[in-house]
Amino acid sequence: MTQSKLATNVAGFVSENSKDEEMLWYLGYGSNMSSKVLSGRRQVFPKESCPVVVNGYQLTFDMAGLPYWEPGFGTLKQVDTNSKYKIEKQSKSNTPLVRSSGKSDNRPTETDRTPDCQVGAPLHCVAHLITRSEMDHIINTEGGNGNPDFGYQVIEVECQTYDGKTIVGVTLIDKDEQKTCKHPSPRYHKILLDGAAEYGLAEEYVERLSAIVPYSASAVGQKTAKWMMLVIGLPLGLPAIIMSMAALVFKIKVPRFVAAYSEMVKKLLWALHDYVFSPIFGAGC
Repeated sequence: MTQSKLATNVAGFVSENSKDEEMLWYLGYGSNMSSKVLSGRRQVFPKESCPVVVNGYQLTFDMAGLPYWEPGFGTLKQVDTNSKYKIEKQSKSNTPLVRSSGKSDNRPTETDRTPDCQVGAPLHCVAHLITRSEMDHIINTEGGNGNPDFGYQVIEVECQTYDGKTIVGVTLIDKDEQKTCKHPSPRYHKILLDGAAEYGLAEEYVERLSAIVPYSASAVGQKTAKWMMLVIGLPLGLPAIIMSMAALVFKIKVPRFVAAYSEMVKKLLWALHDYVFSPIFGAGC
């Protein structure tokens, strides 16, 4: 069984000057699989990157974003490892593949979760060898900005490279359990597919990732709600966006009150979606 450990204090990953060059394996399973995002946008430059398999977890899109625009971002859901998914090896390339024999016990059993918004286990992702200070930067720029009370939290997981080596890496996970799964936007979904192709993730996993159905506001009501949500959400979220960008410019940790305010705005917008917009205009996730 894959061993994982939730970091008790995200601040423990904040670097001291003497540890800036300490290296660690960071597991990117979402947009950070792509070098265009990790290096191009976040300015993190791995010394080495390789595809890996993480047993006991699957990719979902339960990290809430903005309804109708970016409904769900990637996070991990721990699953029962006693499943019908089996890792096999191709005789020629030695690349682990995931074979499914019928319906998997890994799938959550809630009736409001559907296979088109969760990828299934085991997880395939990209392990990036980066410095501790680069990991700090990733944490500071992801949802929650490293706040221990909400947003992404740091966990340690054991994984296997495609050539059979075992490594221990760190990654980020949203600790909040969601009963209703969300879908990614077409934009976000494409970034994941591009990243998976870039680092040669197993074909079977790419097929499962491709089977995810991105959210699109197709009905007239949904298109109307989409722009209404932006008109309401942008003024509310703009102060936090500006303060977060300022913190990054000055290379300081995003203040806790900024992260807390962002979380409050997100919950407000999703409550507006769940109880007002969705019943009237149609679902935005």
